[in-house]
Amino acid sequence: MSAIRICIIDDEAPCRDALRMFLEADAPEIVIAGEADSLSSARSLIEHAAPDIVLLDVDLGDGTGFDLLNLFPQPGFRVIFTTAHDEFALRAFRYSAIDYLLKPVDPEDLISAVRRASQPVHQPDRYRQLEQLAYHARTRAFDRITLSTGNGLLFLQTEEIVHLESQGNYSFVFLENGERHLAAESLATFEEILPSPPFFRAHQSHMVNTKFVRKLAKDDGDSLLLTDKSVVPLARRRKEAFMELIRK
Repeated sequence: MSAIRICIIDDEAPCRDALRMFLEADAPEIVIAGEADSLSSARSLIEHAAPDIVLLDVDLGDGTGFDLLNLFPQPGFRVIFTTAHDEFALRAFRYSAIDYLLKPVDPEDLISAVRRASQPVHQPDRYRQLEQLAYHARTRAFDRITLSTGNGLLFLQTEEIVHLESQGNYSFVFLENGERHLAAESLATFEEILPSPPFFRAHQSHMVNTKFVRKLAKDDGDSLLLTDKSVVPLARRRKEAFMELIRK
């Protein structure tokens, strides 16, 4: 295996030291190509070091990791973000299907993320992921989402999603155009990141986009009839919350 060149970009020296120590201890195939502590020094480092992977802090002294990516619209490197718990940043990563590590970084998670990032990837898909991330960072809007499927990455407007159905740790995602895709995210993950309204967890195994709900039927228990002719059960304990959402 050829060496994997990594640049570490973080404005806090202890964080850089920890990342370097973890990598040197557990990943002999990795070469630390350099370190930077600011937006300006990071740009110069990347241009000269030509890394395969960049470990990038969200908050830099003179800017953000998002600002750095704007300087490299079609980067030749993969990015793994490191961040303290920041709800906006976490949502942006999840919507874009981009790897991130929460601080303090767990050594095993770091090595796993680096090895995932070293795998071959379809370049246009990677650029689209970063474009989505830049869009979320710039607009703070979450109306576009990237799904990881068995056939690659799927880029959607959230308004295209009609409903979702749990499939263990995966979810079937049903679209307005009639397509169905198996996404590598659980229904609980979608419930956490998709906006409510219009999305609503109608049942343990089902989530709906309420703009596609046509009727509340009461035959054999409550159920929701959707515009694509799907029938989704509405759990009794969720009915009151559903009615409140619909009235808004």
